[in-house]
Amino acid sequence: MTAYDLAVELGLPVACLAAWAAAYCLARLSNRPAGVPAAAAAMELPGQEPPAVVSLLANQWQVTVDAAESTLLDLAARGYVELRQADADPQHTTVHLTGRSPEHLTRYERLVHDRVTERAVDGVVPLTALSFADAGRADSWSKRMRRYVIADARRLGLSRRRFSKVLVTVLSVLGVVAAAGVATGVWHLVRRTGDDQFGSVAAFVVTAAVLVGIAGRDLGERDTPAGRETATRWLGLRAWLAGHESFAELPPAAVGVWDRYLSYGAALGVTRVASRVIHLGVADRKRLWSSYGGGWRQVPVTYPAGLPRYGQALGWIVFRALLAGMIGWTLTRIVGVALLDSASGSAASASPGARWTSIDPVTLGVITFGLLLLGYAAYLVVRVVIDLVAPADVTGEVLWHQVWQVHSSDSDSSSTPVNHYLVVDDGHADQLRAWVLPQEIAGECRLGDVVTVRVRPWTRRVIRVAVHRPAPEIAEQYDDADGEETGSAGAAPGGLHPERLLSAAEVGAALGMRVSLVRPESAAEARWGARFVDGRGSTVLVVNVVAGGRMARAALLLSRSFGQALPGVGDEAYATRDRVVGRRGDVVLLVLHPQEAPGGGAALAGLLATALSRLPADVAAPRP
Repeated sequence: MTAYDLAVELGLPVACLAAWAAAYCLARLSNRPAGVPAAAAAMELPGQEPPAVVSLLANQWQVTVDAAESTLLDLAARGYVELRQADADPQHTTVHLTGRSPEHLTRYERLVHDRVTERAVDGVVPLTALSFADAGRADSWSKRMRRYVIADARRLGLSRRRFSKVLVTVLSVLGVVAAAGVATGVWHLVRRTGDDQFGSVAAFVVTAAVLVGIAGRDLGERDTPAGRETATRWLGLRAWLAGHESFAELPPAAVGVWDRYLSYGAALGVTRVASRVIHLGVADRKRLWSSYGGGWRQVPVTYPAGLPRYGQALGWIVFRALLAGMIGWTLTRIVGVALLDSASGSAASASPGARWTSIDPVTLGVITFGLLLLGYAAYLVVRVVIDLVAPADVTGEVLWHQVWQVHSSDSDSSSTPVNHYLVVDDGHADQLRAWVLPQEIAGECRLGDVVTVRVRPWTRRVIRVAVHRPAPEIAEQYDDADGEETGSAGAAPGGLHPERLLSAAEVGAALGMRVSLVRPESAAEARWGARFVDGRGSTVLVVNVVAGGRMARAALLLSRSFGQALPGVGDEAYATRDRVVGRRGDVVLLVLHPQEAPGGGAALAGLLATALSRLPADVAAPRP
């Protein structure tokens, strides 16, 4: 290798990547949110910006938990909800719906209001019961809250993307140029060594994809001139509120006296007590709220941990008992006797009690340990028998359903759930137990279901689940791709709603399992399809909608070529191993099942026929 080869094959790629990295770092440094000085402390509200937007400005253009907390307080200040505190403890605050229509609320205000409505029983919900028992749903809710607040701040001209579209384009072009430099070095190497000539193409594509992806990554928000001016004014109010001797100690119910000052105080981070009480994230699993049985109550929950019996099948415990018994018998009857004989001399010359009077500490320890193991084995056998002949039934509402134990694969970084925590409230217990739900039946129930579970009390293992009343499906609003308001959330052009074409009950009956509809996070996702998952979160069915165009024609062409015709389903329909495709008018539906469906293609064909029949007549009109 010559110096020229080294320069081209190593120096050129390194120089190109270093130059791009320097440009990227410079762009990040020059586009950080600017620091904003506070105006002079003043008690007047300096503007009409919503508290959630004020929270964004006051936190260096980052959406924090203060946005949701301040929005809830603002809804109370404006009469959409009412906060009442029954005693001296702010934790006992309740939220009451006032009946005022949320029609004119912003999307993030509506999101908070909908959460109150969803959790309320007879129009009332404890303030601390607004948190989520499902971590995935809490994360999805928080992401929507962030998008909505940012969209409103941009609409007001107070915020903008940290990297503008022009800057992203420039960095992407520079990334392609850097990728060309890397590809040149690889091309020179493979040409010199005679290796695969396509290596340079692969190097270019991979490098360009990575650099363009990094350039287009969302880095959050930054300031605008109007945003800096507005933030300065609100920071002046924060200085005044922070200097108030008792403002930080005000409970949420004080909003009735302090009006919007309390909501803006939460947005500005100066309401210590109110912000501690309001929590719209993941619930504390050790103290769960329940309305099952009438009325709200908070119940403590104990979780199995530390002892090996929890969650284990009885067979494994019997095996452990046998193993302990065998070791104990060996230590007492073989090892212990041998040590006694060795210590007391020949059995013929020793008196009957000589072996016991001359016992040494080591021998005593071995025999004692063996006896303990025998006692432990007997205890395990007795408990297994009791657990086997006396299972218990618990009927109530599922309050918590969470993965507990996972099995990690040695071949990759993936992990497979083994056991789940399951908390069921019977409506009257003062303390609840978390049962252990095996992965094999984890999909048979979900949060909010009213179930009867058969359990083994000692091991806390669930052996059977029967659902009496499924949890209600929760309708949620979605945002569209560009962050603007939508007239009908999640609706595709022409009034298509993929999530309404099939219900979870219909899909579950066809596939022979319990499924649930995954809530899309955006209107773009909701517009084109609906996805159903089992209790483990694995996708079991996908419904895709293609409203005409080349994609629809391509899907039909492939289905005609490789599928079997399904007469009597829509205008035309075809089935392959893992999917069925059908057309009604200009709309094409694809129903995909990752695994072969029970009952063959008939199950999927039935679902397709049902979905096609529910297409709106105006969008599924026959083509002329």
